[in-house]
Amino acid sequence: MTDPETRVRQQRPVPAGDSPGAADIAAALRDALHGTGQFVDAGRVLDALDWRVAGEKPPGAEHSIRRIAAHLVFWQDLYLERLAGAERPSPPHDAAGWPGGDTARDERDWKALVARFTDGLARAATAIDAAPLGLTLPRWGGRTRFAGLNGLALHNAYHLGQVVALRRMLGAWPPPGGGDSW
Repeated sequence: MTDPETRVRQQRPVPAGDSPGAADIAAALRDALHGTGQFVDAGRVLDALDWRVAGEKPPGAEHSIRRIAAHLVFWQDLYLERLAGAERPSPPHDAAGWPGGDTARDERDWKALVARFTDGLARAATAIDAAPLGLTLPRWGGRTRFAGLNGLALHNAYHLGQVVALRRMLGAWPPPGGGDSW
């Protein structure tokens, strides 16, 4: 039997006329990376969050917002390096992808981490148009550029949802400019 990860990656035939164009796919990736419609803009999820609050862990939470943000930056940087053609292996264990502790050293440390995340979002948006999305990345297990960017967007969305939940628990939601309520 085929393992689940391989099964998910197998190509499935697309009925004639049902295939989106490259511009549609690129636009969908941009929306997924930055948030649109029912999703809060990814760059705003960490907006105006006090660095001390970012280091708090509500009861039952596994990680603080600061720790999740460091995890996002770690993987975002890794994905972007791979998309640029670098041979960057995954860490040997999950724990290595969660750098640093729950609290920032100070406000400057927190703001630098947030800036790295938002800079990575901009670099990911630029990467969408840097080369064909169907281009295979031989140093990344044969994944396409689309699969890499889509994986980055999904990973960010998952953890940014955790950040929103933690901000709500900590009484620090929504950020200035609004959240997901209308």
